[in-house]
Amino acid sequence: MKIANLDLPPQAKKLILKRGIDSLYPPQVKAIKKGLLDGQNLVLAVPTASGKTLVAELAMLQGILTRGGKAIYMVPLKALAAEKYTDFAEFEELGIKVIQSTGDFDSEDFKLANYDLIICTNEKIDSLLRHDTKWVKDVKIIVSDEVHLIDDANRGPTLEVVLARLKKTLPNSQILALSATISNADEIADWLDAELVQSDWRPVKLSEGVYLKGVVEFSTGTQIRIPIVSTKHPEINIAYDTIKNSGQILVFANTRASSQATSERIGQEISRLLTAQEKNQLVVLAEELLTSGEKTKLTERLAKVIQKGSAFHHAGLKPAARKIVENNFRKNLIKCVCATPTLAAGVNLPARRVVIMSLSRYQA
Repeated sequence: MKIANLDLPPQAKKLILKRGIDSLYPPQVKAIKKGLLDGQNLVLAVPTASGKTLVAELAMLQGILTRGGKAIYMVPLKALAAEKYTDFAEFEELGIKVIQSTGDFDSEDFKLANYDLIICTNEKIDSLLRHDTKWVKDVKIIVSDEVHLIDDANRGPTLEVVLARLKKTLPNSQILALSATISNADEIADWLDAELVQSDWRPVKLSEGVYLKGVVEFSTGTQIRIPIVSTKHPEINIAYDTIKNSGQILVFANTRASSQATSERIGQEISRLLTAQEKNQLVVLAEELLTSGEKTKLTERLAKVIQKGSAFHHAGLKPAARKIVENNFRKNLIKCVCATPTLAAGVNLPARRVVIMSLSRYQA
């Protein structure tokens, strides 16, 4: 199905085509056929990188430009809200006013009435509804990203209440729920009076394997050998092999301390794979990090490891520091990011390989 043939305003199609996207992935086609552009509620349960965000964009552009209403894009984390704000900022070329609102205070909520697309955390929307914010009645499209967190012990109740209230308050508004990992998609769809779009299709094949003593054995039964650089730390071997073959890698650790130490260990080895130009660029990047905000022992530690092509990422870092790491990993300047599982909550980063160092995580 071609973008040019969709029942969208011409300026919206032009914006999508300008990105180099001229046709839809199979799950996106399913969403169109199930009524995405006609205001039908949908639950989209498809793998990462299968085009969920574009589905949401098409629905929001239709809702704002054709039906003349506002759109709310709900996310579980402030970091994800910042990423989506960057993604959707180009909508302003069409005269659509976009804002990110994740603050804990209500003093500027009235200003949101002047915007067409409001990107909020679930908790922020909860606050707006509790204060009976008047402009909410103008919302035509509601997008709930990472909706599987409705099952989360901490964030789940807020998301459930918010969706229930929006459904009751705005019975004629379209609800679009997105997830890559939802197990009970049919139940969520039934609850939201939504059509279910479910698919295992993904643009890039995902292979799952277990590493042991220089060998990765995949679930398919096939094996590959990884040259051994370190006998004590297998993640170094996988990272070195990945980067040597022009890839990038994400490594998930259990704790902040572990992510920092792992990043340093990997950086020590992969630094010799960097070109002279990359090393110079990383020195400049480290300096940018140190001058972008308050200089602390943590940012100084991060700056040192960044110069080796590695980085760590966790909630202990200031948002500006995390953004520098994310952006430069996307640019392929930083080759390896070692993170706590918070990074997995919807923040999109490219990686040839992803390493999960442990299947257990202890929480208080």
